[in-house]
Amino acid sequence: MRNTTPALTPRAAIVTLYGAFVRRLGNWMAIADLVVLLGDLGVDEQSARSAIARLKRTGLLESGTHFGCAGYVAGEQLLDVLRDGDVRIFQSEIAANLDDGWVLVVFSVPEAQRDRRHLLLGCGPLAPGVWMAPRRVAPDVRRIVQRLDLAQFTSLFEGTYEGFNDVQTLATSTWDVSALVRHYGAFTKRHQRMLSRWEAGDAGARAAFVDYVGLLEDWRRLAYEDPGLPDELSACAPQRRAAYEVFTKGVDLLADPAMSHVETAIGPRRLSRGTGSGR
Repeated sequence: MRNTTPALTPRAAIVTLYGAFVRRLGNWMAIADLVVLLGDLGVDEQSARSAIARLKRTGLLESGTHFGCAGYVAGEQLLDVLRDGDVRIFQSEIAANLDDGWVLVVFSVPEAQRDRRHLLLGCGPLAPGVWMAPRRVAPDVRRIVQRLDLAQFTSLFEGTYEGFNDVQTLATSTWDVSALVRHYGAFTKRHQRMLSRWEAGDAGARAAFVDYVGLLEDWRRLAYEDPGLPDELSACAPQRRAAYEVFTKGVDLLADPAMSHVETAIGPRRLSRGTGSGR
């Protein structure tokens, strides 16, 4: 079976596992089972354990023992990240409405924390210290700023664009729309090819798990790269619609068999399903 997960890091694999599966299984997983599932994704045991240890040191994962087995739960900080991801990946509209306006993020981050600015994913650099995005992502931006403890350095404004340059010119100079066109096109090509294999025949639950994680991770990157620029302003609109159709079709096809593989891998340590809230 060919692994279609594109450049999936151990950290990203663990976060995706907790977001897509572990929360629904009571928000706990044994270390041994986590290592096995990461192995299915091409992560070797040493890299898996190193990544788990790093996530524990940062508080994203917390130790927990069930059924006499050592394991980890997602900490509150990780649960917040996963809830934000749920909204961005599964619940956002494809494109913002141009009439809704914009959010401006104005900040003066200390030099020691300047590397954290890239976490304002989807915002475009309008000017030094000023980033912008469609107004609908303002709640996401607020949560990210607060989570990163950057609120004291940041001001948020919402409003409409009043000129002087054409708003189309503003958008294309602020975001790399040509890159979005390429990335959406690559997503569609990669995952349509994957779906065609499934349409030709069921490849089994393990293959569904690998393909589903790759689909989620690939779409997550796009969902944060593109804040949902209005169709009127973005040459990527046709590619975005095509990619979204492939994504939703893949979720419908693969989510259940992927979960079946996880439940089988957990085996006797399997927990009864929770509410999906991760609590």
